[in-house]
Amino acid sequence: MNPNVSIEKITLINFRNHKNTHISNLKTFIVLTGENGSGKTNLLEAISLFAPGRGLKNTQLNEMPFLKNSEGYFEIKLEIKYDTGHIILHRRFSNENKRKNFITLDEEKINNSELLNYINILWVTPIMEKIMLQSNSEKRSFFDRLNFNVNNNHLKNLSKLQRLLKERLSLLKKINYESEWMQILEHKIAEISFVIINDRMNFMKILNHQLSEIKKPFTSCLIELVHELDSMGEFLADKEKFVSNYCSVLEAKRGLDTELNKTTHTINKVNISIWNNNNRDIEAKNCSTGEQKSILLSIIISVAYLIKNKNLGRSPILLLDEAMAHLDEMHKEYLFKELSKLESQVLFSGVSRDLFTNITDQTVFFEMKNII
Repeated sequence: MNPNVSIEKITLINFRNHKNTHISNLKTFIVLTGENGSGKTNLLEAISLFAPGRGLKNTQLNEMPFLKNSEGYFEIKLEIKYDTGHIILHRRFSNENKRKNFITLDEEKINNSELLNYINILWVTPIMEKIMLQSNSEKRSFFDRLNFNVNNNHLKNLSKLQRLLKERLSLLKKINYESEWMQILEHKIAEISFVIINDRMNFMKILNHQLSEIKKPFTSCLIELVHELDSMGEFLADKEKFVSNYCSVLEAKRGLDTELNKTTHTINKVNISIWNNNNRDIEAKNCSTGEQKSILLSIIISVAYLIKNKNLGRSPILLLDEAMAHLDEMHKEYLFKELSKLESQVLFSGVSRDLFTNITDQTVFFEMKNII
């Protein structure tokens, strides 16, 4: 099996502990081995920076350069192969010269959201295994990120909403603000909020359907998402009513929002429950560590299938950081089988080659060494 989109070469210059790293001759599965601190996760993080956002560590770019000198500069280059051709993605960053902060595709500048037109990247990290235990806000951000890989407009709408909310708060700070413009802003906020709520609900619907296809030994799950604003009525069927009601709420909360300097009622206030089966017997947060890891991998695999279907067969690239740890042979065998069916290129990290004996014929191994 050959992936239909794959990284052929990776170049890192002055990134984390990679002063000058070049990796090529990559296969379907790439395994990075080495001791802790050798740079395995750093290489995966570099690739993740070609997805919208701040990468798998959620770190500021100015913390990433290898050289802690006056410039603080790094470069990352990926050479990508498709069935129909090649592209080169290049990311540059400089603390001192903001004009050097950009992403290019074949030397033409593109923005973060445009990356989704050419490549989708999903990842699993050890900290993500605790998503079932995290706050509703953290779970919302997790599922929003998965969502915009399936629906590119979701990312644009979230960004638009944040701009509108910020503009409203700035206007509220003025003693004599223009009330007509405030009404226009609040109407725009209500309209885009309606779209985002529906996108979230539709995503959960198709994700839950895909999760129902997960087979044992992996643990499937059911995800429920409830917005605080759901009490405003039949918003899925009546946009006009939702917008009208939400505008009334925003108007009534202007004084409180001004005092607190935040929007107190938004669509980002949600309650997300992850159940380990359709009967809603046990929440995932009460499951064993092994079951929680199995649920997380089931979610990522399911989203990968949704991405592939949406992109007319173009599979995402997967980054699995220490994901093999503590998986028994049955779980590893099932995971490798599903990854092969996805036709995804997968980069793994692990402390030992022994974790990957099932796939050695499709795998290239790289031993990472701490070069600081």
